[in-house]
Amino acid sequence: MNNLVNDTIADLLEGPVKFKRGRGGDSGLRKRAGRIARRAPEVMIKISGNTKGAEHALSHLEYISRQGKVELETEQGEILRGKEAVRQLHKDWTQDGGKRRKNTRETTNIVLSMPAGTDAKGVKAAARSFARIQFGENYQYVMAQHPDAKHPHVHLTVKNLGFDGRRLHVKKGDPQKWRELFADQLRRRDIEAEATARATRGVVRKGVRQVIRHIRDKGGIPEVDKAKVRQILEEAKNEKLGQPQPKPWEEKIQTRQTQVRKGWLITAKQLHQSPDHQDQALAKDILTFVGTMPPMKTERHEIQERLATQMQVKQGRGESQEER
Repeated sequence: MNNLVNDTIADLLEGPVKFKRGRGGDSGLRKRAGRIARRAPEVMIKISGNTKGAEHALSHLEYISRQGKVELETEQGEILRGKEAVRQLHKDWTQDGGKRRKNTRETTNIVLSMPAGTDAKGVKAAARSFARIQFGENYQYVMAQHPDAKHPHVHLTVKNLGFDGRRLHVKKGDPQKWRELFADQLRRRDIEAEATARATRGVVRKGVRQVIRHIRDKGGIPEVDKAKVRQILEEAKNEKLGQPQPKPWEEKIQTRQTQVRKGWLITAKQLHQSPDHQDQALAKDILTFVGTMPPMKTERHEIQERLATQMQVKQGRGESQEER
């Protein structure tokens, strides 16, 4: 029973990135399943961009330090305060010798974040350990925490040129591995956190980029939204003409999400059959979790629904005017 349950949970957690069972081995799988089912706060690690050229790098350092008003902490634990200290750091980082290409990436800029209400000091301590483990051997970096932010977060800026002369290259899957490491460091500080892939949580929609969210919040329509609407209208036109376009990506999403939901339900059934009361309680939590998963809709589906609703409203108005 134990091996079967653990294998099922491990399969659910397996995604594009190989799942590391970490501390506790198989015994930790139930704990992780419980955190996911209880919807433990999910960590966010975002690569906010790269700086290209010395001026861009300085501008970013000034931004995260708020022109020297927020302290920067280096990989050696040194605290830098004030504009002059920021400029000196930038000078040290850009005097490493060698020629640079025009588009050479000077730094990789990362944001580590947790939901509102999380202990900010704990977030900073976990971010410090994360940075030391992930980058400390070969890279220089600074971190800064904006104390007035609603969502506790830490800006981590890593100098791309390592001590060994090689440049930092972020590979596909690295951000998810970083999320798992950051979540582990938070839990070590008694802050409940998880780093689950969206698919495992039954989430279909991808995250919205900050710049797109800002445009929408201000009442604007981003170009990417306009392009999606045009494509959806074109697809609707082709369907009316009897020329529907295949959408293999939607079929793939549906298949994956059906498997995820089935996997969780199988896990719940296995746990319910266990004589252990904790396993039975976890089974109930998982059933509730699956029952509250979001619908299997992509952003395109939601745009299609909005367009259909708008068309119905227009048709209704047209019919009302005819009746008059």
